[in-house]
Amino acid sequence: MSIVSATKYYSGHSDVMGGSLAVNKKVFNKVKMAEKITGLRLGPDDAYLITRGLRTLDVRLDRHSENAKKVAAFLSKNKKIQLLYPFKKNSENYRMWKKYYSGASGLMGLKIKSSSANSVKKFVNSLKLFGYGYSWGGFESLVLHQEFRETGKRKYMNLLKDEHLVRLHIGLEDPKDLIQDIKQALRYLK
Repeated sequence: MSIVSATKYYSGHSDVMGGSLAVNKKVFNKVKMAEKITGLRLGPDDAYLITRGLRTLDVRLDRHSENAKKVAAFLSKNKKIQLLYPFKKNSENYRMWKKYYSGASGLMGLKIKSSSANSVKKFVNSLKLFGYGYSWGGFESLVLHQEFRETGKRKYMNLLKDEHLVRLHIGLEDPKDLIQDIKQALRYLK
């Protein structure tokens, strides 16, 4: 079974809610029955918007990836930030990424070392080119400060008391502009 959010990269414009579900023959009838009972279906307008986005998916993903690589290269030089991005050779999951993938998306995490949660919030709030939100995969860059309780019990997220998680989605803007925006916001990290 494979479940994919079409709200994200498929659509590419953050203006639709949808998803896809691919199953084998064994589960197909159960899924079909559940669909009949719940009445969940994708509307024609949403289907059109997702189809429109799929036409440019490869071009957009290439751009997201290239932009994210440039932003990641900049961020990896900062001593207060541990970059969580599997495309980077020194990252924890690089080997697994290299085995299964040929590209990367625009989504990355920043584990920021700071004794002040307020300084991390100021960093996030001072970003001018990044919107605030979860709808990763659209054309615009987004940022999200994740509270400690939101990280759950994920093994890889052993955040210490002075560590904070910020998620970045790198959009289609000029990466030089995004880097400049991040650079001006870094002054708030204490």
